[in-house]
Amino acid sequence: MTLRLLLAIFVFILTVAAVPAYSAVEDAEDEMKAAVVLTFLRYSEWPSPARSNGPVIIGVGGRPGFSALLRRSLDGKTVNNRSISVIELDSAADGQGCNVIYIATGGESKPQQFLKGGRSPAGTLTISDSRDFLESGGVVRLLLVDGRITFEVSMDGLERSGITISSKLLRFGQIRRSKGGKQ
Repeated sequence: MTLRLLLAIFVFILTVAAVPAYSAVEDAEDEMKAAVVLTFLRYSEWPSPARSNGPVIIGVGGRPGFSALLRRSLDGKTVNNRSISVIELDSAADGQGCNVIYIATGGESKPQQFLKGGRSPAGTLTISDSRDFLESGGVVRLLLVDGRITFEVSMDGLERSGITISSKLLRFGQIRRSKGGKQ
């Protein structure tokens, strides 16, 4: 065999072998994000009595793979004696009645299409891993730092949503407040 052919085979094998490794890393990161979403559910209180009955509904927009993983991880679990139900969203209108809206990056969807007027809907906790999520009006941004998931919370967005997150959880993240109305 020629050197070119051996090199081509070697590059092909490396390329094929790298795809599952990347997928496994992405899956592990998504599993950690699902655990963090569950933690936010456990340490949050919603203001509206209408949303305090029935299942806790998590609407997921963006990357469909994350929606499927979140459904496998959380669907049917309970929090505060309420079952968890995960649904897929295509737009902000689909998020009516959701307690949580998670916008997963990597899909064609942009976080802004799930935030009404550049803000989280009242009574809805919005979470994303998008870099500019808090600036776009979201409440919680998840980020990967040194192999672990951490978070930032927009206190202005949280106050607008009417949701209360326990200080027991907030102390583990970074709190952001806007200056002069801008984040």
